[in-house]
Amino acid sequence: MATLTLPEVFDLRLKIQELETKVSSGELSLFERCDLEDEILSLKEKLGEFDRMKFSDEGECLNCSA
Repeated sequence: MATLTLPEVFDLRLKIQELETKVSSGELSLFERCDLEDEILSLKEKLGEFDRMKFSDEGECLNCSA
């Protein structure tokens, strides 16, 4: 997986919020809700990988500007 940039992480978090709002609206069919929940889980998995990989062995942020 390619390393995410901080703006991409921000966009993913916004996308997750948007999708969660749609899911909780009650306006979707069961299948649409399931599809969106799958997409949410996939996006959260990407964010989790980013969180696990953002620090070096020395504890320094790998994605922060020096």
